[in-house]
Amino acid sequence: MTQPANAPALRPILVTDAGCDLPPADFERYGVHVAPLKILFGEESYRSGVDITHEQFYARLAQGDVHPTTSQPTVPDFVELYRKLGAPGAPILSIHLSEGLSGTVNVARQAAQQLPELDITVHDTGTLTGAEGFQVLVAARAFEAGCSVSEVLPLLAETHAATNLLFTVEDLSYLYRGGRIGSVRYQVGQLLSIKPIVTVEKRGPKAGTYISAGRARSLAKAGDIFIERAAEAAGPGGKLRAVAVYGSDSTLADAVIERLKREFDLVYGAAVPTAPVLGVHVGPGALGLIYAPGDWPV
Repeated sequence: MTQPANAPALRPILVTDAGCDLPPADFERYGVHVAPLKILFGEESYRSGVDITHEQFYARLAQGDVHPTTSQPTVPDFVELYRKLGAPGAPILSIHLSEGLSGTVNVARQAAQQLPELDITVHDTGTLTGAEGFQVLVAARAFEAGCSVSEVLPLLAETHAATNLLFTVEDLSYLYRGGRIGSVRYQVGQLLSIKPIVTVEKRGPKAGTYISAGRARSLAKAGDIFIERAAEAAGPGGKLRAVAVYGSDSTLADAVIERLKREFDLVYGAAVPTAPVLGVHVGPGALGLIYAPGDWPV
């Protein structure tokens, strides 16, 4: 069935993955479809956020009998999803976490190539968690305003440039086991009780991968540093969009958002648990802040 030549263009379909951290209400509000990533506890396999919730993941992690690993969706997984969602005249924009941190975006590209009858655009956000979420929100808002995929892509690049991501962890062993830090940094950090502040590089040969952005003596001190960095970006009392992410305990993330509400014109603010599939790499004691100065571009 083909679409009549004079038929109005359909709103693009928006897809992301389970590495995107946003409040559940936003996924529902904008009809965002999520490709699940997998968590493996030995022979046990779970789709993050589908077969295992945030609370169930940390309860299972606390058993300590096996350290979990993660797995990206397969090409057939994406082919099935795209076929299910695809419709004549309805393009798909598939927005995914950094190629430097996951193979998910390349799997999505391979799946799109197998479906030439569908109009699929695959976008690498160059980041993850709430920073990926900001790009998803910009796309969703732009589609709601009537923008096309080609009009949205420059907005995603603009959002990536404006958005900053900072996070730290209580226990470095999760980053170490996941291959995100080397043994020397792990041993020194554990010995000195240093909490590394990590970000994702935006440009150059390390773009889309983790790099150091400082250090703190505690998660609470890291939260203070996050807010200082946000102030540098937005200016005192300036407009700010922010998402605070956490592992198993929301206390510090909630406090960060409340402080941002007092100190800035907070256009958008939320504290959300990081997805279970990301929790594999940061553990229960984690705190992050994703922020961008100014209002939404659309």
